[in-house]
Amino acid sequence: MRRFVYCKVVLATSLMWVLVDVFLLLYFSECNKCDDKKERSLLPALRAVISRNQEGPGEMGKAVLIPKDEQEKMKELFKINQFNLMASDLIALNRSLPDVRLDGCKTKVYPDELPNTSVVIVFHNEAWSTLLRTVYSVINRSPHRLLSEIILVDDASEREFLKASLENYVKNLDVSVKIIRMEQRSGLIRARLRGAAASTGQVITFLDAHCECTLGWLEPLLARVKEDRKTVVCPIIDVISDDTFEYMAGSDMTYGGFNWKLNFRWYPVPQREMDRRKGDRTLPVR
Repeated sequence: MRRFVYCKVVLATSLMWVLVDVFLLLYFSECNKCDDKKERSLLPALRAVISRNQEGPGEMGKAVLIPKDEQEKMKELFKINQFNLMASDLIALNRSLPDVRLDGCKTKVYPDELPNTSVVIVFHNEAWSTLLRTVYSVINRSPHRLLSEIILVDDASEREFLKASLENYVKNLDVSVKIIRMEQRSGLIRARLRGAAASTGQVITFLDAHCECTLGWLEPLLARVKEDRKTVVCPIIDVISDDTFEYMAGSDMTYGGFNWKLNFRWYPVPQREMDRRKGDRTLPVR
């Protein structure tokens, strides 16, 4: 008799969880009944959060450590792209990342009618895992109504997997992804200009081929352009370790610039900007 009661409890509990799962699937599905575009725009980010196994290598931006017995192989692979390719290949293409924004940034509200953007990514002999992780981070953490297309510009890569295999792979992604091939090695700027000429979005966003976008990266950039179409904006650039692929938040108290020798370096935010912002670190730095 007691065993029968236990069986009923187990069955009832299982049924309850099945109903909960069905409810969540219906609630978060991008169905035609969803009229609120703003809610639907959050779905890619929500999917990225709830679908990832956050215990895998590199999840939530954690460092990946290679065992000692594979260190020699790791060093050899490092030479290919000048980063730890072995670590990168262990990490999921759509790995989870922490939300590194200031609390004040998380509560900001942006206009509904923001311009859409074409994201242009130039690559040359890029690693498969880093290139596609960049693409997935854009798709998963951008409101789809704001993402017109992703344009991959191949600056005369020689690696076979970046040809037909890449073209076939991107056909199945949720967002339109175009691949443009440069006839000969032309360099970053000419390749970006080719991607810009082919873009159809209202704004052009340039990204490197081995970066990862975090939640909320796009809206504040487009909001500044909406305020003034002549504005050129740049986000805070965080750091991904070339050794462990650990994701580390950058500082909002520095900005990138060039000195008179045209060397790029980081500069502290000047006091005049601190005074202008009146202590509000969520405001943009001029």
